[in-house]
Amino acid sequence: MDTLTIPASKSLTLTDKIPNGNIQDYKIIVGYDNEFEYHSLLYFNISSLPNNIIVDNAKLTLFKCDGFHNDKSVEFIIYPIYDHFSIYTTYFRIPSVDKFSGTKFYPLTSKSTVTIDITHIVSSWSKNASSNKGIIISNLWNNSIASFGSALAKKQQIVPFIIITYKHNDTAIHTKNKKSHYNHDFHLSVQIANSCNPVISPVPSNPSLTEIIATGTIEQHSIFVVMIELVITRNNGAIDKYYVSDEYTNSTDKPLNINKTYLIPVVPALNIDDSVTSANVYGAYRGMASTFDKTQDQNIN
Repeated sequence: MDTLTIPASKSLTLTDKIPNGNIQDYKIIVGYDNEFEYHSLLYFNISSLPNNIIVDNAKLTLFKCDGFHNDKSVEFIIYPIYDHFSIYTTYFRIPSVDKFSGTKFYPLTSKSTVTIDITHIVSSWSKNASSNKGIIISNLWNNSIASFGSALAKKQQIVPFIIITYKHNDTAIHTKNKKSHYNHDFHLSVQIANSCNPVISPVPSNPSLTEIIATGTIEQHSIFVVMIELVITRNNGAIDKYYVSDEYTNSTDKPLNINKTYLIPVVPALNIDDSVTSANVYGAYRGMASTFDKTQDQNIN
């Protein structure tokens, strides 16, 4: 068995208190306070997981910021979400969830952390990387509020993380090699079209729009889901990541050529001495190719 620890790379709190906005803070908030409801989103980049594995165990650890009680009657729930979220996600545009894959947990205890078994969620992500849009944490049944450390916490000790224990699926690798004609290769790359490193005066407007160009081919009779990541290094050393997703459908008998430009908004805007560090692409075939999905990332420095 091998073990991998993956910290949350994105987080957000949505509430009907500010339905057209969101909360980006060192902590996420979950629950209902008799007046407003709060839902929190987390994303974990699992691209470092090897292909062809069997997830034996996956546990999410949240670090509590309050609610140190001994009340195990208050249930919270975690769902995987169907849509990517960003800094523009709001309560009015809350992602849809997989209601059949919910996991309940009880955070109002005296412990400083809470650990939740989400093996079934992470296992589905490992089989189809494009299904990983993140998770949502909610509680609408009790008049209770709890907060936990977020991906934005300055203290790394309270950033949520998943510990994944897995083993290599030798049977799947052998089967894949025997049926190589089913193997869909990943032929897609991205490059930054308008970067200037480091940023110098005058600085761009707010938000900055960074142009990313995706090029490559999609195999015949296939559907390919892609996520493009833009990495920004701020002048204080902080790393910010921004995402855009897309789906390509090729119903022809020939490979489909891709040459598409994406404008990724960067908020806060790029400032003097900030750097556009890299662009990465993650993707997987689905539909006809779902049995042998293949995920790959490419760094463009």
